[in-house]
Amino acid sequence: MKKDQEDISYLICKHILGTITDEEQRVLDEWRQQNKYNEAVYQRLHDNQQLLVEHHREQLTDYRRPLSEMKSRLGVGRHRWRPFMVAASIALLVIGACTWYFARPSSSPTSESQYELTAFTPGTTKAVLTLSNGQTVELTSDEQTNRRLLENAKADNGGLSHAEPVEQVLTTPRGAEFKVVLEDGTEVWLNAASHLTYPEVFEGDERHVELEGEAYFKVAKNADKPFIVSSGGQQVHVYGTEFNVHAYSDEPDIYTTLVNGSIALRLSGDSLKTRELMLSPGHQTIFNQQSSTFHVKEVDTEVVTSWRGGVFVFENQTLEQIMHTLSRWYDFDYVFMDRQTAETVFMGSIPKYGTFSEVSDIFDRLGGIHLSQKDRKIIISAK
Repeated sequence: MKKDQEDISYLICKHILGTITDEEQRVLDEWRQQNKYNEAVYQRLHDNQQLLVEHHREQLTDYRRPLSEMKSRLGVGRHRWRPFMVAASIALLVIGACTWYFARPSSSPTSESQYELTAFTPGTTKAVLTLSNGQTVELTSDEQTNRRLLENAKADNGGLSHAEPVEQVLTTPRGAEFKVVLEDGTEVWLNAASHLTYPEVFEGDERHVELEGEAYFKVAKNADKPFIVSSGGQQVHVYGTEFNVHAYSDEPDIYTTLVNGSIALRLSGDSLKTRELMLSPGHQTIFNQQSSTFHVKEVDTEVVTSWRGGVFVFENQTLEQIMHTLSRWYDFDYVFMDRQTAETVFMGSIPKYGTFSEVSDIFDRLGGIHLSQKDRKIIISAK
């Protein structure tokens, strides 16, 4: 790296660690304002989870390793680091990630009518929060800025009335993800193209939210106030646990995967507890919205929830299912030239934060699959 880029990496590091001086902050702010690329680098490196992703991104592009090895590598995020190691680890990750960003060759501009596979970039941390009065607030990975924007939005409208539960909708567009902490301490990670409807304050004897899309829930325990997630025609009743719900409106099935704890599933509108389906950790329910039936199977929860750890892990999924997932994250449309290619079964992993050209390279190495592009549509064919 050049000397000034090296200095900036250390300033970003000091900002994350909270040791930056006022003068250093001024220099960093000026650098961020120079161009959009600098700001994008700053936002990406400001996300601690993203630092881990960039640190391991080369290891995650081992295209043909067996699934057992994939599972062991996905365990990175589960380690409990000792407090005195955290600062040094973050510093090394920032510097290493900065090195990767600054060392990349600049991409040449493309016209709107002509794209290359490199034009498809991975998603970012952002969402739109629609308040009960209809006002929208654009949120990013900068928590301080988010709080200020929300305070300003409420102040501009004279505050929001709390005469009745204040419902708000958090939306992640295609090519985005976001984490939100609800009023009760429940943590929710929203995947791309998802909507979460929830009250600003949980009132009454239950905590109720609605989901369309995919989200990972880490529910705060409260035995006296169950947590309920409504998705399509099903409801998940929770008392304190971690689980994943995959409930996109353009897919026929809803997948609910329990990581730990216990949950119960019911048909929407069914208040009889005797008809609920109890799920144990390591199991997944598949709810068909057309027939309103449940099917239960045992799954590897690390594979199902891998999208939270910076990698997509696909276990016996068709290429069409995989492209459906990737199209939400990279924001593109796609078409298969023949059904046989679409139904090809794939087992492997794809780095979530890599460029789409890297994704294309993975399929190229597998052999027999070719990706090309016309405008913003990916064309998939057999070689």
